[in-house]
Amino acid sequence: MLGDAVAYRFGLDDGAVEGPGPRVNILGSAPINATRLVRLLGDWLGTGDTLYEQLAERIRQLARTGTIPAGTRLPSERSLGTALGISRNTVARAFDELRAEGVLASRTGDGTYVVAGARNLVPDDDRLGSFASLADGAGQRIDLRSAALPGLRMTADEIGSLDELRVRDLVASHGYLPAGLPELRAAIASYYDDLGLPTEPEQILVTSGAQQALRLVASLHVAPGSVVAIEEPSFRGAIHSLRALGARLVGIPTGPSGLDVDALATTLARVRPVLLVLQSTVHNPTGSVTDSLHRSRIAGLATRFGVPVVANSTLADTVIDGDRTPLPLAAGSDLVITIGSMSKLFWGGLRVGWARAHPDLVERLTALKGGEDLGTSVIAQVIAARLLGRVEEARDERRAILEKARRCVLDAVAALLPGWEPHVPAGGASLWVRLPTVSATAFAQRADRDGVRVLPGPTFSAFEGFDDHLRIAFSGPNDLTLRGIELLAGTWAGFVDG
Repeated sequence: MLGDAVAYRFGLDDGAVEGPGPRVNILGSAPINATRLVRLLGDWLGTGDTLYEQLAERIRQLARTGTIPAGTRLPSERSLGTALGISRNTVARAFDELRAEGVLASRTGDGTYVVAGARNLVPDDDRLGSFASLADGAGQRIDLRSAALPGLRMTADEIGSLDELRVRDLVASHGYLPAGLPELRAAIASYYDDLGLPTEPEQILVTSGAQQALRLVASLHVAPGSVVAIEEPSFRGAIHSLRALGARLVGIPTGPSGLDVDALATTLARVRPVLLVLQSTVHNPTGSVTDSLHRSRIAGLATRFGVPVVANSTLADTVIDGDRTPLPLAAGSDLVITIGSMSKLFWGGLRVGWARAHPDLVERLTALKGGEDLGTSVIAQVIAARLLGRVEEARDERRAILEKARRCVLDAVAALLPGWEPHVPAGGASLWVRLPTVSATAFAQRADRDGVRVLPGPTFSAFEGFDDHLRIAFSGPNDLTLRGIELLAGTWAGFVDG
């Protein structure tokens, strides 16, 4: 059951538990808090200028592009300095420079506002998450933000062994297949058959990655102002997609054991959301896998309250501990829409995902996708269909890699950062770590300046929570992960002493 404090923390995503709408400042735009602004600032550190000049330049860019709209009230100098791990004076100097230029304006007792900037036509920097600067070549920082795994060798083998006659046949057609290549739809259906979930090809829509599948499904269910229940914490891409549709988010606590099913029951009875979005196998960022009893209860609640469920299972083939092929949540309810992907097991560069749902819903999703992009790359789908025939081999290889990498990062954290509390992930390629009572946002900023990048907890929160947590990816080479942990330990020593 949700207590008052928890209900407040995981209430409707509008700055209050069940208020009529967002708080609006006198200039007509909602205020932005410090952790949110830090995410928008992104990789604001460069070379050659002082810290305050670099900060001023990044805020200037955000204002001029409209990413921070005119009228937005900025956080206080003190709170932004704390979140960035820099002094209040540094923020004050940046704000002073921007005020002198007319980019910002302050009112005594009321705060500092953006007074320059175009309409918000630029994508929110949150959208790209940890991928925004992976290839920018800036600096020599070790990046432990992205949990995207490198492709398996078999993926390259299948790409290299494409049959020339088969390719010629495909190219002779128009190549537009909104629902997906028939052989891939059949291969995905067989994939679910083998997991114990009988599936027909007509229940499969092929998409350009799992993120597109989530967006398409959500767009059929969510109108501006609709209440959507989502795990707290959760995958940032899901939070962004739902907000872009105008959803009002309500959070369900989740942790190392998976979703709090009692809290889910309370929430479904209280607010009757139009959609429930969750990750039962494997959860990002906690790495949890929901057990069969709780899966059954979740499916039963969905049926009881008539709430469609999006089961994001993109990490399902990265289970390290226990049964690596648990029965999908959809086995317990026809209301469950399962999202999958080739990205985590085989290679993200294929950009092939899917949605499994009732055939009638698949038809509606196909029409929507057809209007959006006319279909996913056919060549990528051919490769995906061939790779799914090697799924057991891929799971074996991926599990061995992840198990070794997980042991490496856990041992390093235990040895170098004994006060930290990592949750041992049952799957995936990232570690969810609780810090001892400090701001993870500020620490991540300090670590960035010291040469290593990690994601603070609020990145995965719809309510800017979990600022006592970090997510550390261990998807890269183990030696780089170890070096990253060493750098984090050095930063931590100075951070807690300072």
